[in-house]
Amino acid sequence: MALNPRQLEAFRCVMSTGSMTLAAELLKISQPAVSRLVKDLEAVLSIRLFRREGNRLIPGDEARRLFREVERFYQGMESIERVAHDLKAARVGNLRIATISALGLGFISEGIQKFSQARPQVSVSLDVCPSQGVLELVTASQVDIGYIGFMGIAYPGVDIVQQRDVAAVCVLPRGHALTRKRTVRISDLHGQPLISLRSNSPLRLRVETALESQGVRCLPVMETTFAHSACSLVASGMGITIADPFTAINLRDPRLVCKPISPMIPYTFSMVLPTHQTRSRVINDFIRAMDELLDKHFPAATQG
Repeated sequence: MALNPRQLEAFRCVMSTGSMTLAAELLKISQPAVSRLVKDLEAVLSIRLFRREGNRLIPGDEARRLFREVERFYQGMESIERVAHDLKAARVGNLRIATISALGLGFISEGIQKFSQARPQVSVSLDVCPSQGVLELVTASQVDIGYIGFMGIAYPGVDIVQQRDVAAVCVLPRGHALTRKRTVRISDLHGQPLISLRSNSPLRLRVETALESQGVRCLPVMETTFAHSACSLVASGMGITIADPFTAINLRDPRLVCKPISPMIPYTFSMVLPTHQTRSRVINDFIRAMDELLDKHFPAATQG
């Protein structure tokens, strides 16, 4: 027994409307054509599906039972069509992200919010860990996209896409003499108590290079792992620090003031992706959202 989809479609329309004429209008065919399709279906099934009472069509028990199954089939097809449409529009799926803390404490979260507003059905997960941890997750394809700090060498299993540099900032306690300046010059930092990041931090190396090039000596106070911790120490009055701009834009402590630095001290970061994984539309749209967010907060023309 081979069921014809067109016969089932005609049967469904007749059951839904209770009329051969209305079914014909829905299907955009003639009423006799609908009648023929239903009769052919009855012949295939060897079942009489309808009886006539005057101008009315009365479905039998077999027709009602068949209609329930046909409805399930069409609802399933409609569901598949919706999913296919959503996939095409990048509205469903999964997005797994890993990032270093400098970006993950605010900037990436803002990007996820922007992305999710347009695609609320996409499930997003976020891991925050050091650059090495991000690389390991990407290599193992446990995440779809990662963000790390400066990476000067290749890493097996990942594509490293360096993002444009953004300018580090000087974080000062409110009331500090340097807060009166529109821009803090490197030379202004001579003799200042400086809270530094750990020695393996690429930003710390950039800061030390900038200070040495100007012959500037700061007073080393202490060092810490995270820029956010350094800023908290500044707020407590222990000194000043030079932080990445992503941490700076998310500071909400009224005891802190952020100032641009001249000459610019660049903060470098990279996007990383699994080498052999095809980028889905979801991933490409998230990348686009992050690029737009970067331009919003750090216009290229102002980055030195």
